[in-house]
Amino acid sequence: MILLGDTIAAIATGASPGGVGVIRVSGPRAVEIAAGVIGVEPASLGREVRYAIARDAAGQRLDEVLAFAMRAPRSFTGEDVAEIHAHGGGANLAQLLAAVLAAGARAAEPGEFTRRAFGNGKLDLTRAEALLAVIESGSARAVRVNQELLSGSLAKALDQMEQRATEVMAEIEGSIDFPEDDLTLAPAGWAFQELSALRDQCARWVASFSVGKALRQGITVALVGSVNVGKSSLLNALAGQHRALVSSQPGTTRDYVEIRVEWNGVAVTLIDTAGLRSSNDEIESAGIELGRARAAQAEVVLQVSDQDFAADSAVDSRTILVRSKADLGGGVSSTGVLHTSATTGQGLDELRTRILQIATAGAVDGDDGVMLITERQRSRAQDAALRFGDAAQGLADGRPLEMLALDVRQAVHALAEMRGREVTERVLDEVFARFCIGK
Repeated sequence: MILLGDTIAAIATGASPGGVGVIRVSGPRAVEIAAGVIGVEPASLGREVRYAIARDAAGQRLDEVLAFAMRAPRSFTGEDVAEIHAHGGGANLAQLLAAVLAAGARAAEPGEFTRRAFGNGKLDLTRAEALLAVIESGSARAVRVNQELLSGSLAKALDQMEQRATEVMAEIEGSIDFPEDDLTLAPAGWAFQELSALRDQCARWVASFSVGKALRQGITVALVGSVNVGKSSLLNALAGQHRALVSSQPGTTRDYVEIRVEWNGVAVTLIDTAGLRSSNDEIESAGIELGRARAAQAEVVLQVSDQDFAADSAVDSRTILVRSKADLGGGVSSTGVLHTSATTGQGLDELRTRILQIATAGAVDGDDGVMLITERQRSRAQDAALRFGDAAQGLADGRPLEMLALDVRQAVHALAEMRGREVTERVLDEVFARFCIGK
């Protein structure tokens, strides 16, 4: 168990004003410091909540509070932890935190409480990342998925994967050390089947990242096209609310307009960009350029037109060709073009589905089981899949067993890195820097 020499403290509740705010203190002097601020003996501060008056070093009354303590290792961080619950409000909590710091604590760095929990073995890196994802969740579906990961589902799956891979590695190394025993390493044997299954499982996890990323970060959808082709009307129809101005006069939208909605548990930001045309109006030209820049960052682009698209219209994998105003007639069905009407609702459900399919690589309605939610996890899973695949192919091709053992060992290392084992301090710094200061 890791116990650092200093004691840290921070406001553990959100920045928005609330009825109650929490000061969290963790470290070897946590109970002593909290007890001193509220004027009680350290030995009397335990898991039972007690009422007290918090005061600063000069004895000035600060607030009526409730406080309790959790002794190591039975706490979130694995260290002694004390919490002081006071009335909310930034100024009130700031002066209470100042009293705690004056009593000997140090201001916590972003994510330092969770990092200490990780260092003390209270949770692995996948659960730490899931904890941040729960806090950032923007939909009920995202909460459900991230809570499943926080419960340790990915960690348990990784444990099983590492155990299976270790058994295969032991089989391979046994054949290297004792070739006369003729162990079962035939191309169609148990080891080949296990390596193939491990490769396939890692590949499924890699594929799940598109959904995990969409649920965690949401997606952006930009509507682009010439002036007066119905982009604003389509945006309002997709959002189910009137947000963008609609007019028969070209150039109504001079800047981009954003609307946030939720589809199938995915947060979607719809962006209505200024209509594309040549303009001598400096403001309109600037708005068009802003729209282009915003569309370049979007996961999905809707190329909207109220006319038929050319048969050879070339689009990339993130672009959908949308023929608007289908209720007015005059359009012919074209391959790859979706006909819609903001007035009648034609094609809108299919358009929403196509958008989610692009953003989630086709996995719109996944089983929401174990999935990857960070690029770090995806990268490690992809590396493991490649290594397991190389080992399986090498076994089939009759490559030297020493090379197969190296591939499997590297795959196991990648899985261990997913858990947070054998990772560098730089990686840990990057993970925990995304947390708020009080977590």
